[in-house]
Amino acid sequence: MVEPSVVTGSELFPAYDTVAAKYGYINSNGTMVVRPRFTEAQPFSEGLAAVADGDAWGYINRLGEVVIPASLDEASPFSEGLAPVSVVEGHGYIDQSGAFVITPGVSGSQPFSDGLAAVLLRSADLYVWGYVDKTGTLAIRPQFLSAGPFSERRAAVMVRDEEGQTMSGYIDPTGAMVIPARFRAVEPFSEGLAAVWSGDGSSHSWGYVDTAGAFAIAPQFSEARSFSEGLAAVKLGGESVQSGYGYIDTSGSLVIQPQFWDAGPFSQGLAAVQPGARSGDYRWGYVDPKGKLVIPAQFSKAEAFLPGGLALVELDKAGTEHAYIDKTGFVVYQWESPSPASAAN
Repeated sequence: MVEPSVVTGSELFPAYDTVAAKYGYINSNGTMVVRPRFTEAQPFSEGLAAVADGDAWGYINRLGEVVIPASLDEASPFSEGLAPVSVVEGHGYIDQSGAFVITPGVSGSQPFSDGLAAVLLRSADLYVWGYVDKTGTLAIRPQFLSAGPFSERRAAVMVRDEEGQTMSGYIDPTGAMVIPARFRAVEPFSEGLAAVWSGDGSSHSWGYVDTAGAFAIAPQFSEARSFSEGLAAVKLGGESVQSGYGYIDTSGSLVIQPQFWDAGPFSQGLAAVQPGARSGDYRWGYVDPKGKLVIPAQFSKAEAFLPGGLALVELDKAGTEHAYIDKTGFVVYQWESPSPASAAN
């Protein structure tokens, strides 16, 4: 059935309807525009969204039409025209018609980026990660203990060094280790920089490297997260955990002083933070790029704002009351999670 109220091009958000006891999709005004009839629902990606009918997954378009029938054990968002899915035979990739472009067979799969996707394969007695291209041809041989998607033509991978320790670095799309595996931990590249954890012995700090592997911001932080909208959440090295997170710009300068118990990425000009945890108040609110709390701390959990201007939050400590808020903090849609018994029906 086509949902006539859906406007092509408007953002849609998965949401639960307590009367129907099913998931549907709302628009940015909080109006349910795709009729609630799914047991689970994921966000849209490349025009399609994965939805569940009982234990089986399929995909709908923005009109609410089923374009890929529910026959999959697991389904993930589309990227570069393909989606990693799982059936009895294993993990594979489908196109937007639902046809398998890469037949099931691998033990694990990740989204495509830069024309490649990380897949988990058995090698000797180990399961290791390699990369396939969009034909399913092995492009980078399985050799990594872990492997992430490409971002800015760099993918974070983990290997074991000669001493048996796990270390991380970055490869390019040819599989060449362009930034040697010399870090204890790494984050994906974002806005030209990647957070890396380096050091010797018991002394380790986070800094940021550029795509050539040179330090653009020297290691000095006890915690560091990826850049988004020109800012990254960090915790100063050598400071008590009570000093909290602040934000730096891409030059490494502090632009929001350390003060938050936890801090998320900026999105749509706002970032979720916990400003009062030192006084025992663990609620989340949102700050602007100057550090001003523009949405007061009132949520038990808060996610980043999505395209379309809504963010998913939790209203109670039990995590049962969910809502979408707009950038003023106004609740545009709210629901209570179904109980396990009712969700199973």
